[in-house]
Amino acid sequence: MDQLKIRQQSRHKPRHKISYQVGYNVWGQKKVKQFYRRKWSKVRRGHVMVPKFSNKRSLKHLFGERLRSKQVLRKMYGKLTEAQFQTTFDQSEFGYSKSNQSFKGLLDRRFDAFIYRIGFAKTIFKARQDVLHGSFKINGKVIRSPGYIINVGDFVSPNENVWKSIYTSFNNRLKLRIERNKLSRSSNKSNLQDSSIKLPVPLPRYVEFDFRTLTAMVIENPHQNDIPYKSKINLKLVREFYK
Repeated sequence: MDQLKIRQQSRHKPRHKISYQVGYNVWGQKKVKQFYRRKWSKVRRGHVMVPKFSNKRSLKHLFGERLRSKQVLRKMYGKLTEAQFQTTFDQSEFGYSKSNQSFKGLLDRRFDAFIYRIGFAKTIFKARQDVLHGSFKINGKVIRSPGYIINVGDFVSPNENVWKSIYTSFNNRLKLRIERNKLSRSSNKSNLQDSSIKLPVPLPRYVEFDFRTLTAMVIENPHQNDIPYKSKINLKLVREFYK
């Protein structure tokens, strides 16, 4: 079968299937709460199976833990293929190149992941689609490769045909931030969590953003601790999977 067809088939598989396999909500979306079949009960409750340490645990069980951790991280970045994920791993500090690039930093500086991280798209899949349609530019040039690695000093800006829509979404995002600050002052922490308002994700520390021109620039290489995840990722298990 053609390699392109294999990649297309792997990206069109159900997105929430990985949540059912690992037992918790990977994407952090409320859509999982709408799945009322019995098999989704543990995922809706946020139940996470934490096995107790035992010397009698089989190698098959240890391998399954590391495989699931790798699969979760791989699918969080737009359901990358195994070849793309392993190539990024080899280019990081954990790979054979022994570079000073952090693994999570390389994944987060992919073009589609960067668009999602700074808030230009609501999901990583929407960010990938926008990149393929040529909606964003790097250093003033339209790039249609979602796997393009953004280097330090590069600046990303929307294309002219989508600039107005991006500006409208960011204006709404700022209003939500102001409303969040008001809620945090007037109510306690429990009431804030129960609120139906969807709070925006703050910008990462390694990004400098100009709200007047909607331009984001990478000012430094991100470290492991600079990249937060909504789901539970054990990077140690991912590293041990390839070692």
